[in-house]
Amino acid sequence: MATAPLSRPLESARLFQAIRGLYRRRLTARGRFVLWATLAVGFVGIDTRRALVFMLFGLAAPPLLTALLHLFRSRPTVRLTGRLPGRLTAGRDIVVPLRVASDRPTGPLSFFWEAPVAADGGLEVRPLETFVEITGERPERVDLVFRPRRRGRTVLPGLGVAHTDPFGLARSKAVWLPPGQVVLAYPRYFTLDELPLPAGRRYQPGGIPLASKVGESLEFVGTREYREGDPLRKIHWPSWGRLGRPVVKEYQEEYFSRLALVLDTFLPRRPRPRERARFEAAISVLASFAGHFSRSDQVVDILAAGPDLYEVSTGRSLGYLDNVLDVLACLEASTAPPFASIGPALLDRLEGLTTVVAVMLEWDEAREAFLRRVRGRGVEVSVVLVHEGETRQPWGRASVELGELTRFTPTQVDARLAAEEAGA
Repeated sequence: MATAPLSRPLESARLFQAIRGLYRRRLTARGRFVLWATLAVGFVGIDTRRALVFMLFGLAAPPLLTALLHLFRSRPTVRLTGRLPGRLTAGRDIVVPLRVASDRPTGPLSFFWEAPVAADGGLEVRPLETFVEITGERPERVDLVFRPRRRGRTVLPGLGVAHTDPFGLARSKAVWLPPGQVVLAYPRYFTLDELPLPAGRRYQPGGIPLASKVGESLEFVGTREYREGDPLRKIHWPSWGRLGRPVVKEYQEEYFSRLALVLDTFLPRRPRPRERARFEAAISVLASFAGHFSRSDQVVDILAAGPDLYEVSTGRSLGYLDNVLDVLACLEASTAPPFASIGPALLDRLEGLTTVVAVMLEWDEAREAFLRRVRGRGVEVSVVLVHEGETRQPWGRASVELGELTRFTPTQVDARLAAEEAGA
């Protein structure tokens, strides 16, 4: 007996969602304004003997009622073409042209988003609604301006074109671009000059078969009999034809530089604004380092601990800068010390690393101990400290023992980013 009342709120919610969807999709912004204004003056002027407001109702109601007839019109016979962006950079505008074409004149059309663009991703889109009209065979162009205020992930609603009345109050059914496209806003980053990092090369067991032929490339040293599991691209066809059995080429193993960029992601559960600003500045610094090394002949491993451990490699055709920025766009801070997850993954691969570049948010005993363990394995260490004011523990003495330490404040990072964007 208690189940019947429980089903009514669900039915009401679905009905409310349907009405809200109809209200947003089938009425333009000005149409919604005229609707509420008409209802308001109609309510105020309900007593026609005491107020003359009913005259405003008489002026507003006929255009609105005429416009509502467009709710029953079919979709326009138009072609909506264009490609919405998949990747943006925070703080930078991008103009995306879309085109609306038709084989005959269409009358006024409303170009609009099905629902508000999610504000939690910090993405601004202009315009949210506009009007076009196709009068000939030439398609009409609509420019959309996207500006992400910060890095993050946004799911775009549907984008449609519909018939509208001469006053632009109501819409017919629409022709849609598919909804649900994901837009990633990359963190802001700047161009780095040559970095004075400790140089060196280490033996890479097995080499990197997919490495691009840069620097010390693989050298052909001979042939041997085919073994199960050998890739077909290594077969030496002339030897196979001469000997009558499969023969593969052998190469000399590679020695090259391999770096690890490690990001400190620890923030308190309720970070203060300056701590959040420090975290965003550190991500921009790491993205700048990744951009610099992606153009070099070094292999770079990026390790960042958020809710999970993120690992991605770039350089020597192993990956591209976009792979790194895809991760950094959605990276979240960790409320647990990140070295509990980064440490084992990094220490397992230290034998192949030449340098570790650690981007730190703070300096304390845990961070110093982690870097000392890395340095104790014979790996060069370079520390980038993103911090303002005094640190929890003095870092001067440790920097002499561990290696070079570079310090940025969030203000300095913002100034560097602003200068970069101003010169772009």
